[in-house]
Amino acid sequence: MQQIIFWLSAAAFIIVAIMRITDPLLPVIAADFELTIGTAGIIVTAFALPYGICQIVLGPLGDRFGKLSVIVISLGASSLFTIGCAAANSIEALAALRFMAGIATAAVVPLSMAFIADHFAYEVRQPVIARYLSGLILGQIAGGSLGGIMAAAFGWRVIFVVFGILAGAMTYFVWRYSNHHRETLRPAPLRGRHLFRSYIELLRQRGPRHVAITASTEGFFFFAGGAYIGAFLHEHFGLGYAWIGLLLACFGIGSLIYSNTAKFIVPALGERRMVIVGSIITSCCYLGFAFAPGWQICVPIMVICGFGFYVMHNTLQTLATELAPDARGTAVALFVFSLMIGQGAGVAFFGRVIDRFGYTVAFEMIAVALAVLGFWFQGKLKTATVAAVTP
Repeated sequence: MQQIIFWLSAAAFIIVAIMRITDPLLPVIAADFELTIGTAGIIVTAFALPYGICQIVLGPLGDRFGKLSVIVISLGASSLFTIGCAAANSIEALAALRFMAGIATAAVVPLSMAFIADHFAYEVRQPVIARYLSGLILGQIAGGSLGGIMAAAFGWRVIFVVFGILAGAMTYFVWRYSNHHRETLRPAPLRGRHLFRSYIELLRQRGPRHVAITASTEGFFFFAGGAYIGAFLHEHFGLGYAWIGLLLACFGIGSLIYSNTAKFIVPALGERRMVIVGSIITSCCYLGFAFAPGWQICVPIMVICGFGFYVMHNTLQTLATELAPDARGTAVALFVFSLMIGQGAGVAFFGRVIDRFGYTVAFEMIAVALAVLGFWFQGKLKTATVAAVTP
């Protein structure tokens, strides 16, 4: 079991790098196609929306045909479309290819978490998921740091080729393991109104509904704001793309600190306090960005932000893995769908806010919203926890 968790973590590394790769590239892509930052942000939305929408089908698909099998197909398709992004000759073409890459990559992370949840009891699951997240977090670091460094050295197109090839290689390793592992398959509807029935039943319950609302709100504010931090550093402090990439990697360092200390933090704080602490930390970090006097202060802010984000976010996604024990793929799909739809809408919204009012106003709005979200959800956490531990 430890071997497949390693390979799934490695796959998450690649997929999340592909997802976050455009964050440090927005300024250079905007300059290349002679666009504003807000307009170039369409490539983030073009990835996030299909990534989220496809969860509706991919969750039941993983329950019915096997999570590892669907992950293998997803990895293979993501390799092709990511390499294709390197050939885009317009923002419309790049957005279309990112749209297809969003569809292709959508299964890997949520079905991996659902697979882990199938094999570990809820009481010990959060530290195990935190270990799995090490690969995901390193992907955030690689997507940010390598994106900026390689854009400065070779141009933005090369990074898409590199991670596309890596996705192709990972397809083989996960496929090889999946041939020797039998999963418990569960009947899951894939057509018409029957497909949506399981989601409707989940959303009728207060616990899953509160988790979904929190995930979409987190995506709208935190993830959408994060997409513009690289552009903020470039426009406000004149940082080059390589330095932007390295600074964005500091978020991953903070996240790694959490993943390696989760086994101590979880029992010490408990889920309710983790939600409050995480939301307050991230809120303060966005205020720090809004009023940063120089780029140097953004280094510790990024580290602290990465730590605080996962204190809250890992609590959410662990709850999501237990909302429907007999259909974990479906439950995690609902969580990721909510998160990514929120992100896609938020990127479009804050692109307009930034173009019209500037980064300070956008970051202030995000800071207030994250603090309110944490206090709201901790009050609803009891119903979510009951849903998570009650078969």
